[in-house]
Amino acid sequence: MKQKLENLKNNPEFQEKLKEMKPKKTIWGFLAIILFIFLPELLNVLYYQEINAWFLEFFNTNYPPELVDKMVWLVRKVFDGELSFLNIGLGVGLLLWMYY
Repeated sequence: MKQKLENLKNNPEFQEKLKEMKPKKTIWGFLAIILFIFLPELLNVLYYQEINAWFLEFFNTNYPPELVDKMVWLVRKVFDGELSFLNIGLGVGLLLWMYY
């Protein structure tokens, strides 16, 4: 395995393909990372109670009672008001990859 990794490091075709994959340094790339990774985390932390209340009302009016408990449980697992360090780390990693 180490041999294969060394071969990839020294392979000029692989290095060229890796450079082609790297995102371009544009304002659109930066905004995409901010809007799709950091903003949802911020909204989760700031407004999770309102989001949960809205979903509870929505489910109670549009779903049968046997599904409401399951749907509310799922929503509360997603919108729990805590930061996801995995998502924050992914966003920081993408920003670093784009600009370095």
